[in-house]
Amino acid sequence: MNPTVQIKILGREYSLRSQESETEVQRVVEFIEAKLAETATGRSVDTRDLTVLTLLNLAGQYLQLLDQENPNAAQQDIRLQRLVDSLEQVVADNSGC
Repeated sequence: MNPTVQIKILGREYSLRSQESETEVQRVVEFIEAKLAETATGRSVDTRDLTVLTLLNLAGQYLQLLDQENPNAAQQDIRLQRLVDSLEQVVADNSGC
């Protein structure tokens, strides 16, 4: 079983199980928080809209990287999918809150 890591995004706490180290998970959280803050700059949007806008920005950036024929794209795709799976599980676990 993967260890559980406590994270906080947009002031909400989550328990996340991940194959990645706690340091790597925190690195991802810091990246997400920075991207959320970047998207929010100069805007007055609710949390859900902010999250969707940030996801759209990140997806666009990710697809641009794929288009550049990055030799590590397959490995990055696997890591991204693991992260997405972990985040989906956290959202599902916390949806009753």
